[in-house]
Amino acid sequence: MNQKPLTHLRFCTGLTKMRERNVGKCLLFLLCLNVVSSIVIAAAPPTCPADIDSDCGSDSGEWEGEFFPGISKIKYEGPSSKNPLSFKWYNAEEEILGKKMKDWMRFSVAFWHTFRGTGADPFGAPTKLWPWEDGTNSLAMAKRR
Repeated sequence: MNQKPLTHLRFCTGLTKMRERNVGKCLLFLLCLNVVSSIVIAAAPPTCPADIDSDCGSDSGEWEGEFFPGISKIKYEGPSSKNPLSFKWYNAEEEILGKKMKDWMRFSVAFWHTFRGTGADPFGAPTKLWPWEDGTNSLAMAKRR
């Protein structure tokens, strides 16, 4: 009798068991990574309490801090500028067809993506923590936003 098919079967069974162990280890690693990243995010101290009675800004409920401390107003410096924090093509004072560029193209941001988004995607945990966010869905938190 030929023993080759039986040996081949044992080899394939061994590979399958090894794959199952590796997949299990990989899933365990991903689970641990997710737990650790969640703990790190949850441990970040909020900069402003969520309760309405907190001393966080003015009486109007609006936040009066600076969003990006140490960064001055972004200015137009032209296409040859090496400054990464400058406008290369947008010159607010340049006139085009009788109107200044600032009137044609008003600077704006998408509220959700810019000030509410956490940087999370289908492949990972959030990557941004905003100083005004405290993780609640309270009225005081909405006013700060």
